[in-house]
Amino acid sequence: MNDVDLCVWVADAQPGDKIVYYTGHLSRDRLPHSEGYSEPVRRKIGELGNAAWMLGEENWVHLVQRRVSTGCWDYIAVRKAEMPKLKPVYRIIQSLAAKGAKEKRSSSAEPTATVNATGPPA
Repeated sequence: MNDVDLCVWVADAQPGDKIVYYTGHLSRDRLPHSEGYSEPVRRKIGELGNAAWMLGEENWVHLVQRRVSTGCWDYIAVRKAEMPKLKPVYRIIQSLAAKGAKEKRSSSAEPTATVNATGPPA
């Protein structure tokens, strides 16, 4: 599953529907370490985790976890009953666009180093 798949599921789901959108250790799997995933896979995991978080913040889903084994969880989205005005994919696109515009304005004002979760300052 990726971030778009999750948004599509949320748009079509009925209140109370559940989906396991990730199994593993989401915070660890998105960071570089010796036993971790490649950078493109980590990026996709991060995008999925960010989309789930935004959907929770926008009151589309409840986010819960179920322990599978030591260091491994099912990450579950449960569709809420409230119906925000815009479809979830549009809210996420708007949020990402606003964030990108804000970052672009701040970077054009004065050159600064940026730090991201996948590497050293740029």
